[in-house]
Amino acid sequence: MSEVVGAPVPAASRSLAAARWAGRIRACLSRARGLWRDFTGEAAYDRYVERHRREHPDHAPLTARQWWRARSEFDERNVSTGCC
Repeated sequence: MSEVVGAPVPAASRSLAAARWAGRIRACLSRARGLWRDFTGEAAYDRYVERHRREHPDHAPLTARQWWRARSEFDERNVSTGCC
């Protein structure tokens, strides 16, 4: 059976195509959010918690507030004056 040019597209095909586009957009936005969180440093605490639970399961990780305070104190003590 051949398709007729200009024939209306069935609603099921339109909704399937819309679902595919929605999935692509969602995946793209999710990736962009992940890159933004990495760029701004927001994901750093999440990575710390993940690594801490893997390597030190016997005790709880620092809270986010404690971790950010420790990180900022470390950065203040270890100032980099060059680009490298």
